[in-house]
Amino acid sequence: MFKIILGSVVVATALFGADLQSSGVEVTLENGKKATIKREAKPKECETVAFDPKDVFGGVHEAASTVNENCKRSFVTYFGKISPIKASDKIETYGELEVLEFIEKAKTDKNLLLIDSRTENWYNHETIATAINVPYVYTKKSQYPDEFAEALETFGVVEKNGKYDFTNAKTLLMFCNAIWCGQSPEAMKELIAIGYPQEKMKWYRGGMQSWLSVGLSTIKP
Repeated sequence: MFKIILGSVVVATALFGADLQSSGVEVTLENGKKATIKREAKPKECETVAFDPKDVFGGVHEAASTVNENCKRSFVTYFGKISPIKASDKIETYGELEVLEFIEKAKTDKNLLLIDSRTENWYNHETIATAINVPYVYTKKSQYPDEFAEALETFGVVEKNGKYDFTNAKTLLMFCNAIWCGQSPEAMKELIAIGYPQEKMKWYRGGMQSWLSVGLSTIKP
């Protein structure tokens, strides 16, 4: 059995967690050797990959050549920043089974909304069935006031004279591309800022990449 001993590390924390992925965690192995656990630096050849759904989610993984092509996928792995497991203490983090249960419940409970927080080009490429597209940028009132008002209406929030009534606010399960994607975290931060009840927000952290990696179906809207 391999053992490690955690070393000390000083980091700054924020609403969505500490940035250990770049500073790293220094450890001492059982044999006395030291190692730093952190996200590998982006290879130069990855810098030219366009931030486009066809580029990020296309192709097949180089698994064993004996594995049928229909049994494997590949994804770009060097975008964005890795998100912590929790967006906040009050927002539940969901996995695939919880998402499926949410979708099942939403068939009879209209107060449950599955929200694809990605921009339209990502949503139109493929998404999870029943997801409503509310791009994260539309939660920014100062930049998109009309779309912001439409988003609030979708979420069941009433705004009067700059004040928000969350009495009938719906429970939102939000997702984006993957654990490295910042679109759903950004949307949650914007909603938290206006007072949206955090207990009425859920987060599918793994997003489309995790969804696809276990063979769950998608649709093209």
